[in-house]
Amino acid sequence: MKSLHKFFILPAAAITLALGNGVASAQPIAQTPLNQPVQASGSVDPVRPSDCGVLGSAPVQVLQVNQQFAAVDVAVSGTSGLTLMIQGDNGFNECHTGGSGAIHAPGLLDRGTYSFFVGNVSNVSTNYNLTISEN
Repeated sequence: MKSLHKFFILPAAAITLALGNGVASAQPIAQTPLNQPVQASGSVDPVRPSDCGVLGSAPVQVLQVNQQFAAVDVAVSGTSGLTLMIQGDNGFNECHTGGSGAIHAPGLLDRGTYSFFVGNVSNVSTNYNLTISEN
C-alpha cells in the first residue's frame, strides 16, 4: 500500500504564530524609507549580560537604513526595568533604560544596519512592544 504525503510550505510568520512566541526571534529586516511604522512585540528571556542590562539572545528587530541619514523615533514599552540596546554595523552602540517600563529614543541613524535588542536590568523575563517610525 502506498502512502501519500502532502507537504505544506508556511511562511515564517505563520510558523511563529503556530509555535508561539515565548522567546524573541528576529523579525524580517525592515528597510528605510519606512512607509509605515515597524512594530514588534513579544517576550524576551534575558540571557546575555551587557552594559545595558541583561539582553535577549537575538535582536527583536533589524533595520536597514538605505539613505545617508534617517530620522527615526523608537518607542518601547513593557516590563519595569526595561532596557533597549541599538547596535549598528558602523560601530554605533546606544543603550536606553526605562525604569518605569517605557523608553522613547528619537534620533538620526546613518546608512547601515541596526539591531534592536530588548532586555531588563533585573534579569527577568520581559514583555515588550517596539515601534520604529521615520520622521
